[in-house]
Amino acid sequence: MDGRILQQRSSYRQGLVLGLTMAEIMILLVFCLLIGMATFLKREEGRRVVAEQELQHAQRDNAQARQVLAELRQDAALGEKLQNLSGLSDIKAIDKYWRELVDSRTVVKEIEQSGVSVKELQEGIATVTQLRANGINADKAIRDSDTVAAINRAMAKPGQPPVSTQAILDAIARGQAIASGTSGHQWPPIIRMSEADGYFFKTRSAELSTAFHDTLLNKTPLEILDYIQKYDVDVIEVVGHTDERPIGMRQLSNLDRDLPSVLKSNSSVASLTPADNAGLGLARAVAVVSVLRQNPLLDRYKIIPLSGAQLVNTDETLALGGSPEDVQQRRRIEIRLRKSVSSDTTSAVRAPVLPLDIMR
Repeated sequence: MDGRILQQRSSYRQGLVLGLTMAEIMILLVFCLLIGMATFLKREEGRRVVAEQELQHAQRDNAQARQVLAELRQDAALGEKLQNLSGLSDIKAIDKYWRELVDSRTVVKEIEQSGVSVKELQEGIATVTQLRANGINADKAIRDSDTVAAINRAMAKPGQPPVSTQAILDAIARGQAIASGTSGHQWPPIIRMSEADGYFFKTRSAELSTAFHDTLLNKTPLEILDYIQKYDVDVIEVVGHTDERPIGMRQLSNLDRDLPSVLKSNSSVASLTPADNAGLGLARAVAVVSVLRQNPLLDRYKIIPLSGAQLVNTDETLALGGSPEDVQQRRRIEIRLRKSVSSDTTSAVRAPVLPLDIMR
C-alpha cells in the first residue's frame, strides 16, 4: 500500500511546473495574449485618430487651396475687365483705379444709409451745377437756409405751429436795424378790446359775455402768439380799464381773498365783488387772464393782470377831468406785450441805503 501511494505521488509531481498544473499554465498564457492584444489595439486606435486628424487638415487645406484658386481666377477676370474699362495698361494705374472704385462704393453706401438715394444725389449735384452756372453760390444759399431754420427753431415754441417766413424776415430786419443803430419804435401794438367794439362785461361785474369769452379762448391767443413771434417778447400784460362812473356804495370787497382762486380756475369770476373802479378793473383783467391761461399756446409765457381803473384815457393820457359819463370806449381791456426783464438787470437796481437818522 505504501509503495502504491509513493508511486502516485511521483506521477503527480511529473505534471507540475513551478508548482502549477498544465491547465493553469494555459490560462496564464491566454491571459498574457489578451493583454498583448489590448495593448496592440490601443496603439492602433491612437494611430487611427492621428490619421483622421491629418486627413481633416488635408481636406481643409485642400478646400482653402480651391478657394484661393477660384479667387485667383476671378481676380484675373476682374483685372482683365478693369483693364478693358479703364483703358489702362500699367499695373499701378489699374490698382489706383480699383481703389477709387472701392472708395466710391463706400461713399455711395454711406449716403444710402443716411436716407439719400443715388438718384437724389445725382439730382442734387445737377442742381448745384445749375446754380453755379447761374452765378449763385450754393454754399452761401445752404448757409442762409440753415440760418433761417435756426431762427425758426429759436422762435417756435414746443407744441406750437412753425414760425411764418414773414415773421422770420421781420426778426432779421429788426436785428439788422438794431445793429445799424437805425431802429425806431419796435414795441408790439396794443390789443384793445372795448365795449364799443362788442366786448362786454356784465354791468359793474367781471363776468364775460359769451362772445367775449369765445374770442379770448380761440382768436385772441393766435393774435398774441403772432406778435410774440414777430417781436420776440414773452410777457403778456392784461390791463383792465373802467370809466369814471362810481361803482356804488359797496362796503366790502373780496378781491384780496378770491383773486388767486379765480386765476387758478378754482372759483368763478362771478364770485368777485369789487368795491371800486380800481378793483373792478383788476377783476376784469383777472377774468381775461383766467381764460387766456386755458389755451396751451400761451403756457410758456408770463400773463400778468393789471388795473388802470378810471385813470387812463383811450389816448393814454391821465383822466383828471372827473366826468362820470357812460363811455363804452373807456370800459376796455388792453393787452400789452413786452420782453421780460432779466434777473441781472433787476438785481443791479437796488434801493439806496438811507442814513440811520433819516430812517428814524
